Amino acid sequence: MLTGYFRCWSLSHRVDGLSRSLFSITVVSLGADWQCLLLQAEYFYEFLSLRSLDKGIMADPTVNVPLLGTVPHKASVVQVGFPCLGKQDGVAAFEVNVIVMNSEGNTILQTPQNAIFFKTCQQAECPGGCRNGGFCNERRVCECPDGFYGPHCEKGKQGINCSTTCLNGGTCFYPGKCICPPGLQGEHCEMSKCPQPCRNGGKCIGKSKCKCPKGYQGDLCSKPVCEPGCGAHGTCHEPNKCQCREGWHGRHCNKRYGASLMHAPRPAGARQEQHTPPLKKAEEPRDPPESNYIW
Repeated sequence: MLTGYFRCWSLSHRVDGLSRSLFSITVVSLGADWQCLLLQAEYFYEFLSLRSLDKGIMADPTVNVPLLGTVPHKASVVQVGFPCLGKQDGVAAFEVNVIVMNSEGNTILQTPQNAIFFKTCQQAECPGGCRNGGFCNERRVCECPDGFYGPHCEKGKQGINCSTTCLNGGTCFYPGKCICPPGLQGEHCEMSKCPQPCRNGGKCIGKSKCKCPKGYQGDLCSKPVCEPGCGAHGTCHEPNKCQCREGWHGRHCNKRYGASLMHAPRPAGARQEQHTPPLKKAEEPRDPPESNYIW
C-alpha cells in the first residue's frame, strides 16, 4: 500500500504528500491521509482525472470521497481503488490528477498532483459467470453495475415504480424499470412484441395483436372506422370522415347531386304542367338577292 500525508499550513500554503516523484510507480493499493490544520481556513479539492489508460484490463479508478469537496479539518483517509476487469493478464496504467485551492480560488503550491501508476492484473474466472454487465474481479467475485446484485449479478434491485416482480422473466431495474427478455415489452414485461409496429397509437397486447384506439381497427390499427358507415357510394378515409364517389355527397355519401331538384315536393293542388317547346315554322325558300355584278 502506498500512503501519503496531506496537510495545509497557514503561511506558505505548502502541501506535503503525493508529488510528481511518484510518477510511474507500480502499486497494489493507494491511500492518503489528509487534513487541514487551519481551523479558520477553507481549502477545496477537485479530482480532475481518474481514468484507466488500459480499458481492456482495468476499469476507471474509484475514490471513497466526492470528486469535488472541502479538505477536512479532521484527519481522514482518501482511498483510491483501481479494479482489474479480470478479462486478461497484463499491466494496466491509470492516471490520478487532483488539485487543491484556497477560498479565493487560487491553486495551492505543488498542485495539481498528476501521477501515473501501474498495476498488474490477472485474468479471473467467476464460477457461473457474471450477468447484466457485471465483471469478474481479481478476487473471482462478480462486481455488479448499479441496479443489480447477487453472486452473478442476476437479481435486479427493487425500484420505486416497479412491481414486486417483473412478469415473464423480466428484471426489475433501479430506479423502477423492468428489463424485458427478447420478445416482450411493456412497463412490467406483460406484452408481447408485434412483428410489425401498431399504427395510429395502437398498443401491442400479444403476438400480432394490437389494441387500437377509438376510431381505428384491424390487426395493425391501420383501418379507420366511420359510424354508421359510408354506404355503397363511399369509403372511410379518416375516423368518421367518408370519401364519396363522384356524383355523391353527404356525411355518409347517401346524397346524390341533382336529386333534390328532381324530387322536390310540390304545393297541394298544384298540377304539373308540361312545357313543350314550340316547333319552329319551316322557312320558305327565298331567291338569292340581286347582285350588281355581271357574271
